[in-house]
Amino acid sequence: MTGKPRTLVDGEMSAIWKQAVSGPVLLGELGLEGDGQAYRTHGGPEKALLHYAADHYRMWAQRFPAAAHAAGLDAPADKRPELPATTLFGENIITLGMTEETVCLGDRYLIGKTVVVEVTQPRQPCWKLGVTAGAAEVPRLMQETAATGWYCRVLTPGAVAAGDRIRLESRPLPDCQLSRMILGFYGTPDDRGFLEELSRLPQLSTEWRLLVERRLSTGSVEDWNGRLYR
Repeated sequence: MTGKPRTLVDGEMSAIWKQAVSGPVLLGELGLEGDGQAYRTHGGPEKALLHYAADHYRMWAQRFPAAAHAAGLDAPADKRPELPATTLFGENIITLGMTEETVCLGDRYLIGKTVVVEVTQPRQPCWKLGVTAGAAEVPRLMQETAATGWYCRVLTPGAVAAGDRIRLESRPLPDCQLSRMILGFYGTPDDRGFLEELSRLPQLSTEWRLLVERRLSTGSVEDWNGRLYR
């Protein structure tokens, strides 16, 4: 799934709308060829690929009709796609069977025959996801339900295509499931022991590491309102 930035609302730019690409696409250190981000903080080597669990789409479709319509999931059952052809949340890859409960920080996955990626962090949901889903509470619910999606860095670039097999190559942190990270980071954000554990993980992205270190040094939790609500 790739897309270019365009105006979302009130002059605010976003590349959240992405469309399925047919055939092989080059995945490099900074992401998929033809993909883009509206702001530098939304991309970079540690956010080269955004992965989302299609398993969550049913939950969003049941709660929010606008989300179901946007993803094409309100079609009759016999015409409903297994995976949506357009994204709600700006993801590059949508898969069934991989969720935040089964994926761990630092996991390395082989995509196709040659491309290797490594999980760097869960996504921090922002208010723009509520706009595309048609419900302002979606970003908060993502945090509360650990249905955020996750980012990867690219260790071995190459061509990928829809339908490529994704195989787990290594799991150095089997106790660091993304769901545990998300629920801890947002559910008990001042748990010093948990934050210290995260700070010792070399696979953790710079973005999350800075947040963890700031909480540890200041003893306070950053304000989420500006990120979650417009």
